[in-house]
Amino acid sequence: MIIVSIGQGKLKGRETKTDNGIAYYEFLGVPYAKPPIGNLRFQNPQPPEPWDGERDATAINENKICYQKYIAKGNLIGSEDCLYLNVYTPKLPDPNTDLLPVMVFIHGGGFNFGNGIVKQKLGPDYLIDNNVVVVTFNYRLGVLGFLSLDIPKARGNMGLKDQVQALKWVQSNIDKFGGDPNNVTIFGISAGSASVDYHLLSPLSKGLYHKAILQSGSSLNHWAINYEPKKFVENLLKNMGYDGSTRDEDAIYKFLITSPISVLTEAAYKGIGNLTSNRISFGFVPVIEKYFGDNEAMITDIPYKLFKEGRFNRVPVIEGFCNEEGYMTYLEKPHLTLDVVQNKNFVDHWAYEMEESDKNRFGRKFSEIYLKNIQPEDDSNEVGMNFFADFDFIAGVKISGDMLAQKGVPVYFYEFTYEGKINFYKQNFGIIHKGAIHADDMGYIFKFPFSKLADTKDKEVRTNICKMWTNFAKTSTPTPDDVPIPWSNYTEDSPLYLKIGDQFTMKTGYEPKKMAIYKEIYDKYMK
Repeated sequence: MIIVSIGQGKLKGRETKTDNGIAYYEFLGVPYAKPPIGNLRFQNPQPPEPWDGERDATAINENKICYQKYIAKGNLIGSEDCLYLNVYTPKLPDPNTDLLPVMVFIHGGGFNFGNGIVKQKLGPDYLIDNNVVVVTFNYRLGVLGFLSLDIPKARGNMGLKDQVQALKWVQSNIDKFGGDPNNVTIFGISAGSASVDYHLLSPLSKGLYHKAILQSGSSLNHWAINYEPKKFVENLLKNMGYDGSTRDEDAIYKFLITSPISVLTEAAYKGIGNLTSNRISFGFVPVIEKYFGDNEAMITDIPYKLFKEGRFNRVPVIEGFCNEEGYMTYLEKPHLTLDVVQNKNFVDHWAYEMEESDKNRFGRKFSEIYLKNIQPEDDSNEVGMNFFADFDFIAGVKISGDMLAQKGVPVYFYEFTYEGKINFYKQNFGIIHKGAIHADDMGYIFKFPFSKLADTKDKEVRTNICKMWTNFAKTSTPTPDDVPIPWSNYTEDSPLYLKIGDQFTMKTGYEPKKMAIYKEIYDKYMK
C-alpha cells in the first residue's frame, strides 16, 4: 500500500503492473467534487469536501458510476453520487526526477452512457508503458448532466462543468502523484471527443490543459448539441405526468429536483426517438447557455461561429475519425440509411430546417458525389453509410480542425482504417463489418477484456498508436522519433493526414469536394 496526501486528506493506493510488467500505482474512486445530490442536483459542481484519516483508494465501487440506463439490459444503474476519478502513475514525486506528462481521458457514450472509473473496461496499461500519468473520471449524464431550464439553478451543461472541475482537481493535486500540472493533455472518443471540443471553445477551461486529442466527435456534430432544449423538457414533463405550467421554470425546477431519480431518468429517455426520428439523438446533451453575467457559463454561442471567429483556446491538437463511422447510424437507426439509399434523401436529416431551394441544390450535390463511385459489389447500404459517416461524424471533426489550422494551431489529422482483433466497437457488440467503425481505435489505446485477443500485428499497431499519443502528450509532436513514419501537421497549403491501417501512410486532401458541401451548409445554417 502507498499513501499520498492531497488537499482533501490522505489517500491509500496500491502498486500493480501493466500487461508488459511495468510497475505503477493506482488510486481509484477519488472524489473530485462534492456529491451533486439533494439541492445540488442540476447545479454546477462544488469543490470536494475533506475527509479524516486515510481514504481507501485501492478498489472501485461500481455503483458509483453516474446514473444511467444500461444499454445491454435496459435497466437503470449507478448513483447521483458519482463524481469520482482514478489516477494511474508510473512513479510518485522524486526530487531527482522531473514530473511526468498527464493524460486526462473523457469517456464517450452520447453524453448519456458510460463511465470513467471501472478499470476493467478502461485499463491504462499501454499508456502507462510510455511513462505518462493517466486520469479517468465520471461526469453527470443525461438529464442530470444536461437539463437546461435557463435559470441559474439549472443552467445546463453540468456534465461539461463536472469535466472542468475534474481538470481543476488535476491542476491542484496531480503533482502529488508525480504528474506535471503544466503539461496536461485532454483526450476523448465520441462524446468524449465532442467534450474536448467544448473545452477548446470554453473560457472556463482555459489554462487547465495544454494539448488536446479528439477521436470521432466534434461540437459541430448535430448529436453533440441540443438546439431545442425546451422541446426535450416538455417531453420529459409530459412523461412524468407534470400538470403545472410549462412556462414556470421555478415550479418545474422544484418538481424535478424532488422527483425520484429513477422516475426522472426513465422519463428522460422515453420518446427521444420520436422527437428526432430524422437523425441520431441522445436527448439531453450540451446546450448553448443563457448568460447570467457571472462567468459560470460553459458556452454561450454557436460552436461553429466561435471556431470561425477564432474564439477558442489555442493548443496543439490531434484530430481524427474511423473510415466506417456511418455503420453505427445503420445499426442505431436503419430507416435513416434506407431513406438515403431508396429515396436519395440527403437533406431532411439536419437539426435545422433548410430552405426549399437549398434542399434541391444540396440534394443534387450530395446525390452526385455519393452515388458517383458506388461499385456493383458494394453493400446495398453503402451510399447511406458513407453519407452518415460524414454527416454524423467526419464533416464536423474535419471542418473544426480546418478552422483551428487556419488560425495557426498545430493540427495533426488521422483516419483510422485498421481491421484487427481488438477493434473496440466490433468486439464490444460482436460486429463483423469491413473497415473500422465508430470508436474502433479505442481498442488500441486502452486495455479491455478482449485485449488478450490481440495478435502480433494488432500489438504492433497498438504500440505505435500509444507511442504517438504519448509522444504528443510529452512534446506536442506525435512522431519525434521511434515510430514508423513522420506525421506532418495539417495546413491549408499542405492538407496532410495520417492513414492508420495495416501500414501507416501519409495522405493528402481528405475528400475535399464532400467537405466543401458541408462547409457551405455550416456557413449558412450554423451562424
